[in-house]
Amino acid sequence: MARYIVRRVMYMIPLALCVTLIIFLIMSFTPGDPATNNLPITTEPHVKQAYNESVGYTGSLFTRYTNFLKGLLKGEVLSYTSRNNVFTELRQRFPMTIRLGMLGFLLSSVIGVTIGIICAVKQHSFFDTATTVVVVLFSCVPTFFAGVILLLLFSVKLNIFPSFFAVEQGIRGLVLPTLTTVIGSVPTLSRLTRSAMLSVLEQDYIRTARAKGVPEKTVIWKHALKNASFPIIMVLLSGFAGVLGGSVVSETIYSVPGIGTYLTTAISTKNTPGVMLCAFLLSLVYMAAMLLIDITFAIVDPRIRARYEQ
Repeated sequence: MARYIVRRVMYMIPLALCVTLIIFLIMSFTPGDPATNNLPITTEPHVKQAYNESVGYTGSLFTRYTNFLKGLLKGEVLSYTSRNNVFTELRQRFPMTIRLGMLGFLLSSVIGVTIGIICAVKQHSFFDTATTVVVVLFSCVPTFFAGVILLLLFSVKLNIFPSFFAVEQGIRGLVLPTLTTVIGSVPTLSRLTRSAMLSVLEQDYIRTARAKGVPEKTVIWKHALKNASFPIIMVLLSGFAGVLGGSVVSETIYSVPGIGTYLTTAISTKNTPGVMLCAFLLSLVYMAAMLLIDITFAIVDPRIRARYEQ
């Protein structure tokens, strides 16, 4: 098992570098440069050229990418816009993204799994039908649209929560960003939990347990949920990485000073090193979540653990 984990960790680094290469090529072939995106339109060409040279936007594509890799190894990737270390800038924003991501992940996990279990146990009931309709409707709503609707309703019209985040607001400033994240995550999790539970509840050993007089709570929580946990665990762990990635939308809408707002600003200002480093870190988080899924499966199922130990 240890060799498998080490091998997977070694695979993560070149895969993450491939992500940075793809992002670098996309950013390089899009029109514009740091000077064009940051200086006034009337700026003279020689001033723009001097600005690009001052921020390090010089040389060929190969030179710029190798400079990024060298800075990545040294832990010093310089921003095209501020000339500060991108690691330092992201270090200041990462705790906010983690806080928002954890709140959204915990709420969506509890709500989604609970709704899925209740719908499976009460199949074809009014609650199941009504919840399924609502979940399907919300799954069709884009996250950015849900965020704008929440902003207009609770901030502009009802004036209950602030329309933007500020440190002095405390938890109130995170309510709407968290709800936006939850609305995007709960439908998928609840539907998958319902499907997994229904497939398990139809098994023979569940009918046998009920025929023996085992209490219904024990049948649901001990026997059915345990065997339906594999797809649920997969969605939960991958959903955490997805929540971090999806925080780009909610952070941008509510001006939360996290990695999401940094990424959107870096894209708009042609700050290619900032975009590449954000993509590198987010890809590492997602691949770490995938590795954690495999480890969790191995802990839960001895058959999978035996295969990894071979």
